[in-house]
Amino acid sequence: MLAFLLHAAVVVELFTSQGCSSCPPADALISELAKKQGQVIPLAFHVDYWDNAFWRDPFSSHEWTERQIMYARTFRLNSAYTPQMVVNGAKQFVGSNAMAMNAVVDDAARAKPAGTVSVEAKRDGRNINAVVHADPPPDSDVVLVVFQNGVSTRIAGGENSGRAATDDAIVRKMIRGRTGMVMIPIDPSWKHVGVAAFLQDRKTHAITAATSVLIQP
Repeated sequence: MLAFLLHAAVVVELFTSQGCSSCPPADALISELAKKQGQVIPLAFHVDYWDNAFWRDPFSSHEWTERQIMYARTFRLNSAYTPQMVVNGAKQFVGSNAMAMNAVVDDAARAKPAGTVSVEAKRDGRNINAVVHADPPPDSDVVLVVFQNGVSTRIAGGENSGRAATDDAIVRKMIRGRTGMVMIPIDPSWKHVGVAAFLQDRKTHAITAATSVLIQP
């Protein structure tokens, strides 16, 4: 059971893959967070290094792998791995470790935000129209993420081949440095989408303020 004492929004990033047999418990934790829709903002980045010539995770992107490598360097890890969770860009641990997640999220939620960010968003056919306001600290980026909940697939390859999966908080797009009115093209087949916005330090990669909104179909 997940329960947090929240004062500030907390971003929980999961680096995962449908091809990884150790990932389903971590994916389940992210789904539980997504269903709560509270101040904890889950984001699932599906990496591409589990893909092969015969099968790929339908949500994978090399861009998400590069983001994980950025964190691996920040935390001075020998390599990237799945499942990995990163909380507010500041602490990392094995993504299936619910006790670690509870403790780290509780700690992060007590920190005072640095800077402010807000987002409003609505869908207009093939686009999301967002309005972003931000007052970031020095040397920080405003990051926008489009995510999708409740996508069911049958896994056709990797270590979980043959399993049915329903994934949540799937990161579909990520945009840096945009404020004001922002139009984000999306696939018209995407349902149950939302937008997260956060401030991230360019050097330490710490996330200092965050918010999210679900978009009505």
